[in-house]
Amino acid sequence: MSLDLLKQDLEQKSFRRIYYFYGSEPYLKRFYLNSLISAVLPENTDTDLHRYEGKGLDAAGFSEELWLCPTGEYKVMLISDLPVSSPIADFLTSDDCDIPEDTVVVIYQQTEQPDLRTKAFKVLKSRIEKDGLFVEVKTVDEATLSRWVAQQFRRRGCTIEPAEISYFLSVEERNMESMLTEIDKLAAYCHGPVSREALDKLCVKTVQARAYELTGLILEKNVDRVFSALTAPRALRPPPQLILGSLFSCFANLYKLKVLENLPEDIRTKETGLKPFLVRKYASYLSRIPLDQLEQLLDYYAKID
Repeated sequence: MSLDLLKQDLEQKSFRRIYYFYGSEPYLKRFYLNSLISAVLPENTDTDLHRYEGKGLDAAGFSEELWLCPTGEYKVMLISDLPVSSPIADFLTSDDCDIPEDTVVVIYQQTEQPDLRTKAFKVLKSRIEKDGLFVEVKTVDEATLSRWVAQQFRRRGCTIEPAEISYFLSVEERNMESMLTEIDKLAAYCHGPVSREALDKLCVKTVQARAYELTGLILEKNVDRVFSALTAPRALRPPPQLILGSLFSCFANLYKLKVLENLPEDIRTKETGLKPFLVRKYASYLSRIPLDQLEQLLDYYAKID
């Protein structure tokens, strides 16, 4: 909803006195921040864009600069990573704060993760919502992400099939910035259609994806590749608990698939949260594995944990 209101502001060129950007998707946060700044300051960005670091920012100095006249129609006062406990947050919620009509204050939580449950945050939000907008930028849904991935490959002169997009999303972190790095790398390598071979060769897979890959090799009883694949998650240097937890999650989903093996694929996909191609892949292995063996494996992982 907040993103819809922001888009409406940008389209109508009607700006609020204050905007607060936060959320889990850094790429989109930066995209919408830059869109807002470009809309407010179409010509005089350098002159009328005032940048501040939230930590240690002096409230008295900030309040004085609040009333500086812009060279153009507006000025933007951009505060990065503002702690809720900051004097600036206190100032913005006080009766002394009166933001001029030619000024847009933007709070951009780039690395700062505000605790939405605290009283201080709720007070700040209540104040900002009077004449501003809280913009929460979350990770987009899979359908939107799939379209975005296809678009990014097209821009780089490449094509990618829906099945390969689904595979790409299954092995990558749900972070659009890191995905762009992988897309650049794949596009430079492929110069056209993006193949599954290229994805397997070039993508830096998540620990969870590596765990599923390792699980598949174990079920295939591919001893040689199992031992080489064991080094892949460790090369990412995650905590050992994360590797163990990922493997336990894999086998827990395999156990669910075994229990549900006589049900339709769409139900098994929904219940496990796995991609359809993984459901089909593991279903072929599980037909040969008794349920009690999977129970023993889960017990084994639980004991190790």
